[in-house]
Amino acid sequence: MAEKIKVVRFKKSFTQDWIDAILWAFVVAMVIRNYTFQNFKIPSSSMEQTLLVGDYLVANKLKYMFTDPQRGDIVTFRNPDDPLHPEPRDRFVRLISPVYWSKDRNFFVWYEKKNVVKRVVGMPGDTVEINNKIVYINGERYMQGTEQFVDNRIYQREFNPRDNIGPVTVPEGHYFVLGDNRDMSLDSRFWGFLCRRDITGTPAMIFFSMDAGQIRWDRSFTVIR
Repeated sequence: MAEKIKVVRFKKSFTQDWIDAILWAFVVAMVIRNYTFQNFKIPSSSMEQTLLVGDYLVANKLKYMFTDPQRGDIVTFRNPDDPLHPEPRDRFVRLISPVYWSKDRNFFVWYEKKNVVKRVVGMPGDTVEINNKIVYINGERYMQGTEQFVDNRIYQREFNPRDNIGPVTVPEGHYFVLGDNRDMSLDSRFWGFLCRRDITGTPAMIFFSMDAGQIRWDRSFTVIR
């Protein structure tokens, strides 16, 4: 008579369950943040009056998976001025970007360049010139209708290239972007052309807005154009 084979099942420990739950949460979070939608807050006045300080946005990260940005589009992108890795670099171990292990905290850390928002002005191959704050694209004056010039001198530098640039030609795979509030925006006039692969999406909606502790109800759940 054949002997019955006894199947031994090992029960996961509480620690194993906890680790599995954390890893699964990271995977889900990475998919949502990298490929679908992301929330963030407007911290500066560089896009006034289109976007105001205290606006909370939902960014659509799916749109530019299937199409390229067009002139006049508002885009979110990884800030070219931010470091590629968390600092100080020797205190972090890269696992699966953007997940790092912090040697100081002995725990996982999520690090990405900050997302910033600007408007596409120059397309690949365009010649862009700024003369006394007036933008010219391929020799013709370009007006979006959202421009404003409010300068409180925060971004004054020893050499300030805001008002006069070029002419320069936008390389293939790159864009020239500007803030709507030209005198308060660090954009392509300062750090150069925006690489296509750094574009992460487009703001879709303002779902909440607050100024000095007061909710701006008229801006909540507003579609961004």
